[in-house]
Amino acid sequence: MAGNGVLDANLTDEMKQNLFGNAYLNMLWHCKSDPRFHYWVHLPDYYYEDKDKPYRLMVVIHGTGCRLEGYMKAAAEFADANHMAVLAPVFPGGLIIDDDFNSYKLLNCDGVRYDLALLSMVDEMAKRYPGVETEKFFLFGHSGGGQFTNRFLFAHPERLAAAAIGAPGRPTFLNFEEDYFWGVRDFKKQFDKELDQEAVKQVPVLMVVGALDTKFIGDSPYGTCRVERLESLKKNFEDHGIYVEMEILPGIEHVDGDVDRIRACSAFFKKYL
Repeated sequence: MAGNGVLDANLTDEMKQNLFGNAYLNMLWHCKSDPRFHYWVHLPDYYYEDKDKPYRLMVVIHGTGCRLEGYMKAAAEFADANHMAVLAPVFPGGLIIDDDFNSYKLLNCDGVRYDLALLSMVDEMAKRYPGVETEKFFLFGHSGGGQFTNRFLFAHPERLAAAAIGAPGRPTFLNFEEDYFWGVRDFKKQFDKELDQEAVKQVPVLMVVGALDTKFIGDSPYGTCRVERLESLKKNFEDHGIYVEMEILPGIEHVDGDVDRIRACSAFFKKYL
């Protein structure tokens, strides 16, 4: 053990298990590439004893309020049953502009690349937890996290095994006649690369929304509530050759239903393990 309680990077897995037990498998870590952010991880308790096959990775993106407890608990149950790991980043509000809570949803905002921060976290996890496969991972997000997932799919399709987009209020469409964020006409300006539609089409997509998520959120050509906007996004994706399944959760509004959403996306992801 290094001084001042710092973990020696040369500690073996056996030493980590003996010193820290399961705490090391359920931990909040700083992102080394950008310490303004941090991320939760979960690995099954049997991680140290069972490394004969790789652990697939599920990433969970929080909504506006950064609430993760319910999602992490439900995702951990799925991970434990399916030899998987979970990573959940935390992107707090007010980073650059006071009272701002939307920046992370755009991936690129005010000089901060939230998508690249996530990829750094994923790379760190691969180094810290040998056996976790990170070249392609499963991505789920609800509300603001659904916006993040929607846009991450366009920006980094080659990194995704499957994506689950949950009830985004402001989705991004494959519309080449409108600028970001509603469209993708200036996508290259935003992300320094062209949008690879063929790669996007290789990623299976689930769209999930509560049946009661019908509160008015503003006029737009895509609908006035999250159910309508997700239905518009589904049609847009399908019109461009993207495989989409849609799950409408009965009795669920916008804020409730964490477990229901994780169960829906987990059942979808399980097809592609």
